[in-house]
Amino acid sequence: MKARQEVWRLFWTLLLAVIVPVLLIAPQSKSQSPSTIKSEDEAMRELMVTWSRQLGVTCITCHDTSNFKKADKREYKISRDHQRMTQVMIDNGFDGKKGPKVDCFKCHQGQLKPQYKEKIDALVK
Repeated sequence: MKARQEVWRLFWTLLLAVIVPVLLIAPQSKSQSPSTIKSEDEAMRELMVTWSRQLGVTCITCHDTSNFKKADKREYKISRDHQRMTQVMIDNGFDGKKGPKVDCFKCHQGQLKPQYKEKIDALVK
């Protein structure tokens, strides 16, 4: 009987030795109010509508409709890189306050693939 008690004591000691540190270092979740979640969702949807108009695309161009956060599509990955590039330019003065504002439309002009070729100048041949 005493051996059985010792085994249980050892079991509970080991269990607590593993669980307590895991609970202490586990990331704490943040609870958000429903109104905060709704306002963040509405802001993201508004931004996506703006980008889709500037690029002349629909949601399915970049997103997998079964999971919108899934980042498997090539277009999604390219758009993330372009978002970073645009943010760098905005952070470096192209924010529309003292000069031009950089956004998707600046290059894309409503087309998925921007017309990057320079126009031929009549004076230069």
